[in-house]
Amino acid sequence: MPLSAIPLPEAFTSLGEALLIGLLIGAQRESHSDEPQPGVRDFILISLTGGVCGVLGQAWLTASALISIALLLAVFHYQTKERTGITTEMAAVAAFALGCLTATPGLKWGAPLSIGATIVVVAFLEAKAWLHKLVREIITEREFNDTLSFLAVVLVIYPVLPEGQFGPYGFIEPRKIWLFVILVSSISYVGYFLEKFLGTAKSLKFTSIMGGLASTTAATAAFAHNVADEPSKSVLYSRATVIANAIQFPRVLALLYVVNPALAAASFVPLALMTAAGLAAGLLIGRTATQEPATGTLRIGNPFRLWPALKFGAIFTAILFATKAAAAELGAGAVYWTSAIGGSLDADSVAVSVADLVSGGKAPITVAFAAVMIALVMNAVLKTGIAFFTGGARFGWRVAAGFAIMFGAGLAAVLVAGAV
Repeated sequence: MPLSAIPLPEAFTSLGEALLIGLLIGAQRESHSDEPQPGVRDFILISLTGGVCGVLGQAWLTASALISIALLLAVFHYQTKERTGITTEMAAVAAFALGCLTATPGLKWGAPLSIGATIVVVAFLEAKAWLHKLVREIITEREFNDTLSFLAVVLVIYPVLPEGQFGPYGFIEPRKIWLFVILVSSISYVGYFLEKFLGTAKSLKFTSIMGGLASTTAATAAFAHNVADEPSKSVLYSRATVIANAIQFPRVLALLYVVNPALAAASFVPLALMTAAGLAAGLLIGRTATQEPATGTLRIGNPFRLWPALKFGAIFTAILFATKAAAAELGAGAVYWTSAIGGSLDADSVAVSVADLVSGGKAPITVAFAAVMIALVMNAVLKTGIAFFTGGARFGWRVAAGFAIMFGAGLAAVLVAGAV
């Protein structure tokens, strides 16, 4: 943008934002150090210099100003023998860059991004003592290494996987399969640190909600693996599994409402009662947690466990092949059959597809509602099998009882509505 095209009010606003950036960072640095260092006025001048460079938009001027500031900071650092670190100098460079960003013309996101980044910078500077304690005392070397592995699974492997469907019936979907691997491992990863800082009972409340919103199948698999590792906590993990699966129903209801509000209205009472029954069953199971004797010692384990997630991914792939092959052989017109087959793997996709059929006039609401319920039942059967196979009989029976209570409430609502 030419300089003549920059409105004067916009230039003043940009410089005001740059001043605010310098004021925030400078005030934090001056109030939290006894060492001689640049103060509020210095930071304001540095960020305003960045703002002027941003408004003018001259690369040579920006580079020259940054080099000059860096040299001045270096001279100040080496002439002040009391200085023990370079955090303040780095914060000054950040203030310059953020001031330049907020004042760069034509970037609509420049100002909010720079102000938000400034708040994050100030927060990290303020949290010096806590961060030092976190890195040196709280986080172990194994936890740090496992965090790197987890980030690699999410940020390195997933982006390079090919999109699309491959193999017979298109059952190999690399990104979809790996996404479930990420979900299973992320639930275990987040749950590990929640347990470490909050304790098992409190942490599972948050983990179960997160699992219910993300993927109940992945959550069930993750909790089942935890039971296998820590049998003494079987009741607590059973409660978390039941609560996570109870949250599935409002999630499905929200999807139905987006695609077809009429189908959502027809499904509201049964799904709401199933949610309430599931939450009640989870709380009821939780009351027996203190009554179960603790066998064995507490074993926290590792925050990142890839092998259980990979095994679940392999099972997921096998089921994906079976469902797609059956759907192809039976035909798309068999709504109930395809709902049962597809629902065993992903009830959400079935709910969206049948709601779309209702919107297109290809299926009545009663048929669509029955298809959704069939999908949910088959999905529950799959997760019950995972619970038995991975978590053992006691865990499996508790999960099965939770599902029986939930679907019993839904069936009762349907029968009452039919009688009325």
